[in-house]
Amino acid sequence: MSKNKKDSAELTLTERIEGSLNSFLARNKKVAIIVLAVVVIGLITLGIVTSVNNKNLQAQFNTIDLLETAYSDLQVMGSEDEGYQAKYDELVAGLNDLSVKGKKYPSLKAQYLLGMVAFEKVEYQKSLDSFVLTYSNAGKNYLASLALTNAAVSAEELGNDSLALEYYTKVIDEFGLSAAEAPKALFGQARLQEKSGNTELAKATLQQLADQFPTSEFAKIATNRLALL
Repeated sequence: MSKNKKDSAELTLTERIEGSLNSFLARNKKVAIIVLAVVVIGLITLGIVTSVNNKNLQAQFNTIDLLETAYSDLQVMGSEDEGYQAKYDELVAGLNDLSVKGKKYPSLKAQYLLGMVAFEKVEYQKSLDSFVLTYSNAGKNYLASLALTNAAVSAEELGNDSLALEYYTKVIDEFGLSAAEAPKALFGQARLQEKSGNTELAKATLQQLADQFPTSEFAKIATNRLALL
């Protein structure tokens, strides 16, 4: 086939394809318009939902900032001070309301602060429950290791040494020695190991603490304790 004939054949084929496409669009113009409208509406809706979600999340960050300030203010007041109970009730209500609004940072922090408030009120079962829930929802957020460490402390206050040891051990196993709470967790492990009569394991844990965190206050206590075991 000559080049001119080939070009003519390709042109004819192109024209036929374009003609078929135009014919299809003409026959299905209404359908095409409806589909396009649905796509546009979907994109608009997605944009609106995203915008609303972002605004809601920003509002939650603003709320947790205010609640943290209220929590700090409450720390410098005595329980007998005028207005203390009203501020306490308002704080707890706000934290409870925010804590159930998902698993983003503001909700996690609200759940964590509920644990702190309960601990300070000597309501150790409540604090334990709040800290465990925070840990469960926080994933790899820094609040997870912090909450787990505080859950261990709450368990100790409840007299449940085996559960406390389990949580201290989890801090190291799940978050490693890079976790900010690692020295405290190791020290907690060592104390409970010694308390249960496992002196050799306690010594090994204290030595690990002293070696890994030589400048930590817990390491200094560990070194002193090692000299006595």
